[in-house]
Amino acid sequence: MKKIHNLALLFGLFIYSSVSCRTVGLTPKTATPENLRMWQLTWLDQPTCSPPCWQSITPGLTTRNEALTILENMPSVEITYNEEGGLTWYFGTKKGEGGNITASAGGIVSSIWLGSINEDLQIEKVVAFYNFPKYVQPFDCRDGMCDTALIYPDLGMLLAVFVTNENESNAVPRIIILPETTVYRVYFIEPGKERSQNFLRSDITPLMLEWKGYGEYP
Repeated sequence: MKKIHNLALLFGLFIYSSVSCRTVGLTPKTATPENLRMWQLTWLDQPTCSPPCWQSITPGLTTRNEALTILENMPSVEITYNEEGGLTWYFGTKKGEGGNITASAGGIVSSIWLGSINEDLQIEKVVAFYNFPKYVQPFDCRDGMCDTALIYPDLGMLLAVFVTNENESNAVPRIIILPETTVYRVYFIEPGKERSQNFLRSDITPLMLEWKGYGEYP
């Protein structure tokens, strides 16, 4: 089963350099996530800007070189991959927690992901800050499991969860999303429904199911 966990490297703390980015316009609701790791802290609990911006890095606006400078000034970050096409890093703990940036041929950041192979962030905690997603999209199903995206197209944010396919014998997967379902990765891209569809590149039918609350999909 292709589980994107094996890509999960690590991301960091706060920055003091200024780069083009949206300012924080999203006021978190009353929720205090417990035992946040660094990838959660810098995005969910103490963000410096609102999605799709992360740590003053905004897909479609920030250059790869600007992003590199920001990462180099984050004390808990150890960069493990540094090429024109992107950047990968660990947070200082090196316990499966980190992130990745991809850049276009023009040197502009096109996507960011943060994540941890230690899945301890539940969907209900994210919802407390960002409300419910707009769409649900299984994008890679095999061996009885589905990698699934919970999509916030207006924010350019996708949450990745890994859930059981209850209908493995059928071409159309059946999955269950619950408040306690864990998020192992968050993606930031330029906002828009079409951009989300293109980013996932999924051929699973049906595409982008509308969010109808916790429970079974489709």
